[in-house]
Amino acid sequence: MFRPMPLLVGAALALVALGGYDVLRGAPEPVAPLPAAAAPAPIELTASLAPIGEVVTSSGATLYRFDKDTAKPAKSNCAGQCATTWPPVLAADGAPTLTGIEPALVGITVRSDGTRQLTLAGWPLYRYTGDTAPGQTSGEGVGGSWHAVGPLGKPAVAAGKSAKRSSELVGSADPSGSSGADGPEPGSGQGGAVPAPARQPAPAPDPESSDSGGGYGY
Repeated sequence: MFRPMPLLVGAALALVALGGYDVLRGAPEPVAPLPAAAAPAPIELTASLAPIGEVVTSSGATLYRFDKDTAKPAKSNCAGQCATTWPPVLAADGAPTLTGIEPALVGITVRSDGTRQLTLAGWPLYRYTGDTAPGQTSGEGVGGSWHAVGPLGKPAVAAGKSAKRSSELVGSADPSGSSGADGPEPGSGQGGAVPAPARQPAPAPDPESSDSGGGYGY
């Protein structure tokens, strides 16, 4: 007479053994999702004082412009090994943080590799790998074509010399129209007060700095 009980008991014991193995092995732990990548910080551009004059820095690094680039239209001519030595300042998501710089002067240009580079008054901006500490300006004058850039997009050294000449001209002007050897007329009641200097005529607009590069392209 056929008795199926031993077979059923054997199958049940096998299932129990497999279940016990799963319990001992433990259920697989859920895989935690990878944390979302932090958004890149906005680019920061700051007008800073340096021994050569007022320069633009980003996170302490002096920024430069290249005479072989063009500002009208804004175009970079530094690629390949040039861009390795002079890394372009690439635009990040969101408008840059500006200190001492007019927002209308800041823009972007698209490089030949499709990346977007910040510009100042139309001039593409770069860092210099030869600067190894914040505030250094060792890239100034390299090859006669690289210059630390000032807040208006001009070479900082040239802008500093121009400002110094203007200051010297104003200081040397005689506002009274005389040699200054004679004091105030007796009884005039002026007590030696010097009249305010006559207002100097406004300089003609600089065609280079007048190009704002179209403003920041966001």
